[in-house]
Amino acid sequence: MFIEKKIETKPEMAASRFHRNSPQVLSSPSLITLMQTTCADLMAPFLDSSEMVVSVRIEMNHFASAPIGSTILIRAEIVRIEGDKVYFEIDANDGFERIASGFNDMYVINEERFEKGVKKKIDSLSTVRVKSA
Repeated sequence: MFIEKKIETKPEMAASRFHRNSPQVLSSPSLITLMQTTCADLMAPFLDSSEMVVSVRIEMNHFASAPIGSTILIRAEIVRIEGDKVYFEIDANDGFERIASGFNDMYVINEERFEKGVKKKIDSLSTVRVKSA
């Protein structure tokens, strides 16, 4: 099972956003985000309202640049499922060449349980800040 998404690159995705001496091309962090969200989009129709997916491993090879303003095609395919863990293979192409490929492993988790864990950490940070002030 796979999904393909066409995405227009925007200025906020540029490498220059992260470092002023970088070119106006799609940054690796932005590309990783686009690849990851494409995998999540593939999973979305299969999740019930109490579930979400989170990445636990992402691996990407970035082969070529894509200028800001270009449209890239991201293809994510499920290659294996083991219980609540889903394994994806991902490719990105800018219409001229393959710009990236990689893997993303995601877990299907309970959203409420996840949010409670995050809230507990946030509350703990607030307590630490008050004590150190």
